[in-house]
Amino acid sequence: MKKSPKDILHDLQRERSEASFDIFFSCYHNHVLLWANSIVKDPDLAKDIVQDFFLDFWQHKRYLSITTDLSAYVYRAIRNAALKHLDRAKKMVSDESLKDNFQEFPLYRELDRKEIIYTAINNLPEKCREVFTHCCIYGKTYGETAEDLGVSINTVRTHMTRAFRLLREQLHPSLFLLLLTRDICLETN
Repeated sequence: MKKSPKDILHDLQRERSEASFDIFFSCYHNHVLLWANSIVKDPDLAKDIVQDFFLDFWQHKRYLSITTDLSAYVYRAIRNAALKHLDRAKKMVSDESLKDNFQEFPLYRELDRKEIIYTAINNLPEKCREVFTHCCIYGKTYGETAEDLGVSINTVRTHMTRAFRLLREQLHPSLFLLLLTRDICLETN
């Protein structure tokens, strides 16, 4: 006779035995394995996620703190673990592609990179270049730049937004990132 989730949880909480855990495991394992695989689309990864869940559930006695429906708890825990793994994997791919972008320019020396960046800056429209140079190259604030050039702070912001958009379009992503991170641009407030 198949036990209800409520009965399984009650047995786990009352008996705290491997026999009650085996019943819980056999009741849920195949279902949550399919559930995890439907999220991560990788059978081996799904097995790892499910195995980690059951191991953590038993070792840390998670069943003692469950006050809601056992099935809802199990499926939510598996879903959260799968989504967490996907987020980590996405971040790792993003970090790796960033490293790859920097490594695409191994032959460029530092001076070559700066020359490409400064050429792109020189290709900006005149007012846009002037504002960008004041703010980023000379390190002036938007307020100081506005005062020096006799324009409003909003005009400075508009020119800076346009400059960054144009530079992002002109430069390879790794060089644009270099522009932002190498103190070529001192202040973008």
